[in-house]
Formats: sequence, C-alpha cells, structure tokens
Amino acid sequence: MTRLGVIAYGSKPRRHSEAHGAILSAMAHAPAGVEFVVLTDLPERYRWLQDSVTIEHLQSTTLRQWRGPTQDRYRPKIEALRWLAGGAIGHVVLVDTDTLTRRDLRTMVERLDRGTFLLHEREYALSAPPRRGDRMLKDEILGRSWHGIMPSPQSAMWNGGVVGCPRSRLAVLDEVAEVFDSMRPKSSHFAIEQLAYSVVFEARGPVEEAAPWIDHYWSNRQFFSRAVEHDLVAMLMSGMKPAEAAARWRDYPVTGPLDGRPTGWKRVADRLAAFIGAPGRADD
Repeated sequence: MTRLGVIAYGSKPRRHSEAHGAILSAMAHAPAGVEFVVLTDLPERYRWLQDSVTIEHLQSTTLRQWRGPTQDRYRPKIEALRWLAGGAIGHVVLVDTDTLTRRDLRTMVERLDRGTFLLHEREYALSAPPRRGDRMLKDEILGRSWHGIMPSPQSAMWNGGVVGCPRSRLAVLDEVAEVFDSMRPKSSHFAIEQLAYSVVFEARGPVEEAAPWIDHYWSNRQFFSRAVEHDLVAMLMSGMKPAEAAARWRDYPVTGPLDGRPTGWKRVADRLAAFIGAPGRADD
C-alpha cells in the first residue's frame, strides 16, 4: 500500500485550489492500493473530495507544534510525512500543492518497493552551489556531523516538491526531523527542510528523482495555478465527481512551460518599464 498526501494550510485560496489539482492529477495516474490524504486547517474547502480522499483536520495548535521551536514555515512538511507514516502500513509520498502528476505511478511505486527514496530532482552539489544565495551552505553544512551524518562534497541539494519514503525505511523520517532541528539554528537558508531530506536520504539508501512522473511547477506558478483553478471551476459547474474530474485531467492535462521565469533581457526591460512609468499588464 502507498499513502499519498498533500499538506495545505493558510487562508490563500490559490494554495487550496492547487492542492485539489495535486491530488486529482495523482488520482488520475495512481494504481490500485493508493490512499489519498489532504492535511489541512480548512477541511470545509475539501468537501467535494471527502468521499474519495481522507481529509485530516489540522488544528492551529498542531501546526504551531509542527513548525517547531523556530516556527519554520516548511517544517510542517516533515511532520506531515511522519503523520502519513503512522502505523507503518506502507510507503508514503508527500507532494507539494504546486505539482501535477503526469504518468502512471506504478513504476514510481516499484522504486519504493525496492527501498528507494524519492525526491523531485537533484539540484546541485553542496560543494559547488551555482547561485550566490546558496553558497553559504558549503561553509555552514559541510564538514560537520548532523546526528551522526557527515555530508561529503558529493552530497547534493535535492528539490523537495515530491518526497517519497519506502515502508522499509520509515524510521528515517524521525532522523530527518532531528537533522532539520539541528541545522535550522545554524543556517538562515530558506531550504533547510529539503536539505534535511537530501542529507539523510543519501546517507540511508538510494535516492531517485520523481520528476519523470510528477511535474513541480514552482517556477511558472502563476500560469499553472490559474489554469488549475479555471479547470476546477469548470468541473464543479458541470457537476463532475472527483473520479470524473481526475479522468478528465488524465485525458486533457494542464500543460505549459515549467520554467516561466523571465530571461535576463526581460528582467532589464521590466525594470526599465517600471522606471519610466510604462503601464503594466493587468493581473486578471
């Protein structure tokens, strides 16, 4: 069995419409034996899904506890994984709200069956981060032991838009929480949560990318979020049930470039337009 979940909390409507897209697209491609779970502080926004998906109501006190002593905004993802692993009944997979499943997940589940960890994709070696804002990690993380794990120059930062842990290795998720809590006070880097998965998973078993099955559209979020919301409204207005909506997304998926960030020249042009007071595009 595999338990696949998404955590969505806070008042922003976009986050909750994205969560519907993440779960429904996973339903569209999942094999038998996958349980779907939404962990949220606003369960009333998921009534449409309640006959197809387990809705776990997160109380405000739970979220405060899950954020940990530093009240980190990303730490609840680690706790969501530990919650999903409760009972050790099968593999666990947590997807970010801004994800869409694209392929039959049977072969992805087979990786978990073999004891392989999954993370969305490998980004860079900690010894040579390509971006200036990440280079602090070379000095802050390498050369230190984190609960008995010593990252090497070959250790990598992986994107955590998808996190999969096989049933045979669920105890590792407790290590992830411990490593995160020891790293967080030592670094101001925003992605310590995904670094904790990266360091612990690489030390405890093989890691593969989940990108062949699941898209993470964080760098073109405005486009995909609007497209997902548009399709959801159409599905709801036509009276579709969740299974029908999932089937429709399998046959007619939301598509577009995953990287919608402006090029260097586009950024220069935008800044120049702002400087001279040129009218911007309306945010519709």
